[in-house]
Amino acid sequence: MAAPLTPESAPLDRWTGRTLLWWAWLLQHTVAGKDRRAAHIARRNAAMRAAYARGVDRHALVRATGLSRGQVDTALRGKPTTD
Repeated sequence: MAAPLTPESAPLDRWTGRTLLWWAWLLQHTVAGKDRRAAHIARRNAAMRAAYARGVDRHALVRATGLSRGQVDTALRGKPTTD
């Protein structure tokens, strides 16, 4: 059995542990459950609206998010998207 991680563990082990911790946090806060997913999408859409209001064009939003032009337009109108 492997020795438990300690403050003296190898830097690669600490980095891997931190990466796994970040991955767990990301999953918990973005895709874990329908309600969290809906909240994530609402935050993303609000961020897109804020970026658009500050001069970012639609094409840049489409490229950055990977959404279709129609979904971006729907989000910019303030309506929920279907993704």
